[in-house]
Order: sequence, then structure tokens, then C-alpha cells
Amino acid sequence: MDDNAERPKSLKFKEPVIDVAFSPTSDLVASSLITGHVFIHQYSLTGNTRQHRLKPHRKSCRSLCFAGDGLSLYTASKDKSWQSLDITTGAELTRVEEAHDKAINIVKYINEQIIATGDESGGLKLWDIRQNNKPAFTFKEHVDYISDMVFNPDKRHLLATSGDGCMSIYDVRKSKPFHVSENQDDELLSVAIMRGGKKVIVGETDGVLGIFTYGQFDDVTDRFPGHPQSIDSICKLTEDLCVTGSSDGLLRIVQLFPHKLVGVAGDHKSLPVEKVVLSYDQQWLASCSHDHTVHFWDIGYIFNDGASDEDEDADVNGDEKLDAQAMAIQVSKGIVDDEPEIDIDGLSDGSELRVRGDPESGVDSSDDEVDIVDSDSDSGESDGSDNGDKLTKHIDPVSTNAEEEPTDANDNEDASDSDGWGSWGDSDDEGNDTAAKRRKPKPTKAEKLKAKRAALAELVNPDKKKRASGASFFADL
Repeated sequence: MDDNAERPKSLKFKEPVIDVAFSPTSDLVASSLITGHVFIHQYSLTGNTRQHRLKPHRKSCRSLCFAGDGLSLYTASKDKSWQSLDITTGAELTRVEEAHDKAINIVKYINEQIIATGDESGGLKLWDIRQNNKPAFTFKEHVDYISDMVFNPDKRHLLATSGDGCMSIYDVRKSKPFHVSENQDDELLSVAIMRGGKKVIVGETDGVLGIFTYGQFDDVTDRFPGHPQSIDSICKLTEDLCVTGSSDGLLRIVQLFPHKLVGVAGDHKSLPVEKVVLSYDQQWLASCSHDHTVHFWDIGYIFNDGASDEDEDADVNGDEKLDAQAMAIQVSKGIVDDEPEIDIDGLSDGSELRVRGDPESGVDSSDDEVDIVDSDSDSGESDGSDNGDKLTKHIDPVSTNAEEEPTDANDNEDASDSDGWGSWGDSDDEGNDTAAKRRKPKPTKAEKLKAKRAALAELVNPDKKKRASGASFFADL
């Protein structure tokens, strides 16, 4: 988690926020307040714009969700009513008073025909939107509040968790429940479907993630402890990763199979997290807590890494071409012999590339540096640090240890570089102990390829440290 990362500004309200939801089709986010107000904002890095401020309910608006097409918003309230709103105009499209005998806790969009609502006494209803919004089915399988729901479109199953410690499964086409689990001896607060529909995870008040095997709903088949307090919300990222919102205020990234806590995506400063959701473009998380604020967190790096890996795999041939070109240049300049020992990723012995001048002239340009500009600017939230990495031709390889080991100038003769193109080092001074102990990220294939191109450019023309912008070094080959 980077507190200085560029992200949309937080939305601050005068009253506590109970629920938050992203539009599935656009940069809109809806927030519901304890006062019954509903706000709709358009979010962006340059600033947030309020689209609507509405008061659809007399009492607290406990839940909201967008329709699948993003054109309408469903809300449910403690006043026992639910309704739908037009996103463009803010006008009321549908309103159902006294929808439940008790206050409604949650509303869930199923498809263009059905929505589901659950109340604080354990009642659950499926509503047919086409039939004047009358309840198609009514269920009473729980004795305590409905805490969360998730829909499995492949099975047409609606899964609901309850404060009574049980999970119920419904076929939305039938009037009887498909299955009800055994009591888990703890309140179930949240639910998500993972692993391609093979697993169902539930968050419990004791901080344990219970794991059901789909189809075996009698009892959990696995449990993953690790949260110090209750897991109030679960947001699925990928089939193996999810984000949990806990009562201790942290948003944790959790991996399943193998189970482990990967990192922290956000922090509400010890205030309980009510809800965490993922944007339609998989770039942002939004979460609300008791601090009267909706926070945005950058999560796009999890999804962008996979895309960059595909691009890097596509550049394998170009990577090998650069190796061959570098070898040809070095042979022509007499820097190395015709048949040195190399591997597929470069030279097995980095000592050849540490000599950049003409051996016969005695000129050694190993002190020259190639600047690699690879920094992101934070609009208005810059921490003043220089994130640009620097490639030096005489630097030691990147250490695989957690801490950077001190180097000695005499060790350069025995240093080896795995690919012969130098390595990535910190741009901070060697006297800075904090910077010396900082973990150094492993360079990606794209970064290695960029470094190789820069080093190859110097091989071709060692007198020029930097090439003019837009010029290609292949013109000198």
C-alpha cells in the first residue's frame, strides 16, 4: 500500500457511510448514509463531481447496488422499503413500501428480471421486476439478520449468509431452498465465490475465513485464520485473490490455495470497514468506514502485471536479437573473443561488459552511467522522492536477499552478472542506511530489455551518454 499513490480524492460526508457501490459500466460511485441520503459521484484523478444528492428513504439507507446495465440504482432501507432510481435524472423509477416485516439489511441485483432483498430477522425475498415488483418467492430459513448475498449465474444459485451462523443456497427459479448449511458456531458476515465456482468463502466474526467446497454445503472443508477481528466484507479480485475488510480498519489482500496474507491494500486507521468494492475497470477499490469517508485505493497493479507478462513474452525474440547484436558489436571491437561462454539471457561472465573503452587505447569508460527514466508523477500528492532507476555499467548484480549488502570496489573483478547488461541499483547515496536496506524490486523482462537497449546504444557509440530524443540506436548498426 502506497499512501502517496495517485488516486481519486476521498469523498467526505457529514454523517456515517453505510454502503458504497461502483457502477458496472462507468466512472460512477454511489454512497448511502445513515440519514437515508444517497449520493452519486463521478470520480477521476483530476477531481470528483457530484451528480446527485437524493433522500429516497426516511430512515438509514443500509444497502445499494447498480443494475447490470448501470442505468438504474437499487436502494434498501431500515424503513422496510426498497426502490430503484434513474442514474441520469435521479428520478424514482420504482418504490415498494413495507416490502418486509422488518428493516431491510441488503438488496442484491440478480439479473434484468430479479432482485433479492434480505431483512434483519432472516427473511429473504426474490422480486420479479416484470410483475409490478411483487415478490416471486419468500424464504424464512434463518433466525437472524441476512448479512450478505452473492449470485452464481452459472448455477443460477443465490447464496446468503446470516448472523445465525448458517449459509443458505437458493435456486432463483424454485420456491424452495436448495440447501442450508450446518451452523458454523459463529456469525457469518460476508461471502464470495472463488476458484472458478469451486469454492465459497465466508467471513466470520472471529476473523476466520471459512471455505466451502461448492456442492458440499453441509460444513466447511477448510478454514483460514489470520485476521485479528471480524471479516465484515469480502471483495473478489481474481479466482485466487480477494480483499477483506476487517473491523480493525485494514483492507487485506488474501491468497487462497495456498492460503496466505499477501499485503495491505488500504487502512482506515483502526475504524471498522463496512464495505469494500472493485471498480468496473479493475483499477480502484472503494471502501467505507465509520470515519464518514469513502476512500479509493489503487489495485490496478494486480491486474496489470498479468497483461505486462504477456507483452514481455511477446518480446522474447527481440530480447535474443539484442543479445546477438551486442555480441557482434563486442567481437567487432575486439572487446571479447569470438566464442565466449554465454547463456540465453546474455553473458555468463559480466566482466566483458564492464570494459567499455578500447582495450588498446587504455581508455576505460566504465564510470559512465546510463540514466533510465522510469518514474511516475503523482498529481498533487508527490512525496518528493526520485523513483527513477539508474543503470551503471560497473554495478554489482541485484541481490536476492532482503537487504542490500555493502559492496567493495575490489569485488568488482569477481562480480558476475546473470545477463551481462548490468543491474538495477538504488539512486540514493551509499551513506544512506535506510536506502541501503530498502528492498529492491526484481527487474521485469521489459525493464531488462530497456536496459539492454541502452547498454547496446553505448556499445555502438561510447562517446555519447544520451541519445537525442526519438532517435533509434539501430541507425548506427
